[in-house]
Amino acid sequence: MQKLAWEVRPAPPSGGAVVASVRGDLDRANRAALVASLAELLGEHRGVVLDVSELRPGQSSAVHAFTDALARAGGWPRACLALVAPGPELAALLTSSRVADEAPVYADVTEALARLADRPDVLRDGWRFDVDPHAPGRARSQVRELCRRWGLGREVREAAEIVVTELVTNAVEHALSPSVVEIERHGDAFRMAVRDYGSGADHVVPEATSWHAPPTSSPRGRGLAMVAAVSRTWGVLRHPDGKTIWAEMAA
Repeated sequence: MQKLAWEVRPAPPSGGAVVASVRGDLDRANRAALVASLAELLGEHRGVVLDVSELRPGQSSAVHAFTDALARAGGWPRACLALVAPGPELAALLTSSRVADEAPVYADVTEALARLADRPDVLRDGWRFDVDPHAPGRARSQVRELCRRWGLGREVREAAEIVVTELVTNAVEHALSPSVVEIERHGDAFRMAVRDYGSGADHVVPEATSWHAPPTSSPRGRGLAMVAAVSRTWGVLRHPDGKTIWAEMAA
């Protein structure tokens, strides 16, 4: 088994970016080291073009190390990553695993450098919040900053703030649970999902298909009414230990 070997050089003209290559066998034992090394590179430079043509993943899931490193470094546009993989087998794996959606794959370094700053097809981010009355406000602030970084307009930002505030509030006040917020921008879709780990009657939410806005006099259900009002579609996913409520808006 060949250990991972790195080579890094400035990109001419650099503009703060570097061209790097990593070769060897990528397995579970050294996956964490690759994530850490790549995240550090992304944090130090404007962008990284990474030649992975001589990298041999031991299993298909190993290639998610690239998206893990990108997320750790703050994601686009804070961290710009382009992969160079001229071999058809690895290029196909990066595409089928959807890694290429977040870290675009090119046939050569020249093209990768030229398009390094382009927005990827898919953007993702997320956070975890404890059971804390301040959690909805913190979530709202995180979403506001994320929308600014992603270049989203005021209408989308305001809708996203409403959704995350209501759903994290639901987790704190009714599910009495920590919450995990996941956000994805894919094409013209902006999708938010809030996962809680609540149990019992207070955390029960009806299916979106059978849900109706409560009367104005009702003390419950107003949060979901707000979510439904600002989303083009929304839904509920059930889990043995809680639920995920998701909402999608036009980006």
